[in-house]
Amino acid sequence: MARKFTTSINIIRDKGKDYRYIPTPNATRIVNQISNDFKKGGRSYNIIGSYGTGKSSFLWALQETIDNNKKYFKVNLLPQPNCGFINLIGEYKSIREAFVDYLQIGKSKSNTENIFSELFNRYHDLGKNNPLLFIFIDEFGKFLEYASQNEPEKEIYFIQQLAEFVNNTDLNILLITTV
Repeated sequence: MARKFTTSINIIRDKGKDYRYIPTPNATRIVNQISNDFKKGGRSYNIIGSYGTGKSSFLWALQETIDNNKKYFKVNLLPQPNCGFINLIGEYKSIREAFVDYLQIGKSKSNTENIFSELFNRYHDLGKNNPLLFIFIDEFGKFLEYASQNEPEKEIYFIQQLAEFVNNTDLNILLITTV
């Protein structure tokens, strides 16, 4: 079947689909920068760009590469990593609630400690040999819009805690958001 072309990629809906993606020099540079920074301890990144510039497509292609479905990039993070993914797409709601829903934590257990505990469990479920957990949050700005209008202290503090959690160099967790 002929490959499809689309200007709109959804990192959840389109996982594993066969699309044409042409890595730009900028996208390749970003992957190389992430790989280099990861080895130096960098664990969280925010990709900013105008609507339609390929941010979602980039996340999709990066996951396809890491999953060994396609080879769009040369990703050099860990030797033979055992990878897992958490993919979220921003919406006008609490980012904490989005994690609670994704991780299927009961509403009575939706405090921050339980979210990070479950993220830690997901990381350790990848095994002892080079576990690498990716957290991709596409359309991150939607969560920020919500946070600015609804309990900004709680919401923004959670985002800070999330960045601090993934920036623990004892763990191989990588957070990439797009705005």
